[in-house]
Amino acid sequence: METAKIIRSNRRTISLEITPEAVLIIRAPQRVSEVYIEKLVQDKMSWIQKKIVAVKNRPKSQPKEFVDGEVFWYLGESYPLKISKVKKIELKGDLLFPQKFLPKAKIKMAAWYKQEAKEIITERATLYAKQMGVNFTSIKINSAQKRWGSCSHKNHLNFGWKLILQPLEVVDYVVVHELAHIPHKNHSRAFWQLVALHCPDFRKFRKCLRESSY
Repeated sequence: METAKIIRSNRRTISLEITPEAVLIIRAPQRVSEVYIEKLVQDKMSWIQKKIVAVKNRPKSQPKEFVDGEVFWYLGESYPLKISKVKKIELKGDLLFPQKFLPKAKIKMAAWYKQEAKEIITERATLYAKQMGVNFTSIKINSAQKRWGSCSHKNHLNFGWKLILQPLEVVDYVVVHELAHIPHKNHSRAFWQLVALHCPDFRKFRKCLRESSY
C-alpha cells in the first residue's frame, strides 16, 4: 500500500484524501480504533488505488491553483484551501485565504510561509541552541530551492522557507544539523555525534528530506 498518514482530531466522521504527492491522508475522530480504520481502507482500496494512479499520471510540474479545495502543506499536514473574506491567511481546519489576495496569490502565500518559517524556526533554534550549548548570530529565511539550511563561518543560519512544509521533527533535524556546524564546520565524526545526541533519528529524517517532493 502507498504511504498513508492518519490525522486525528475532534471531528465526527472519517475522510480519505489523496494528496498531490500520492499520500493517503486519513482524517479520523480521536476515539476510532486503528482496526476500524484499516478495515475502512481495505473496503475503499479500489477507489484509493484509482486515485493514486490518477495523481501519479498528472504532470509533475503542475502549479498550485488558488481555488477552494487545493491542498497546501504546513508542518507535515495537508490543508485544503478555502477562499474567504478574512483579512489575513489563517489555519483553522482549512487554510483560509483572503479573497483580496487573489491577484497576488503566489506572492502572498510565499510571504506567509516565510513569516511562519521565521517564527517557528527561530523558536526551535533558540531551544536547541540552549540544549547544545552553542550560540548563533542570526537567522534568515530565504527562497533556496536546493538547500534546506546552511551555517556561515560567522554562525549566521539560513533556512529555505519550504522547510516549514515538513513535519516538525524534520524541521528540528535541520535546525540541529545547522547548529552542529557552529562548533564543527565540517561533517566529521564529532559533528554527527553531536547531531545524534540531540536528534537520535536523524538518519530517518535525512531520508525524508531526500525523498521529499515539496
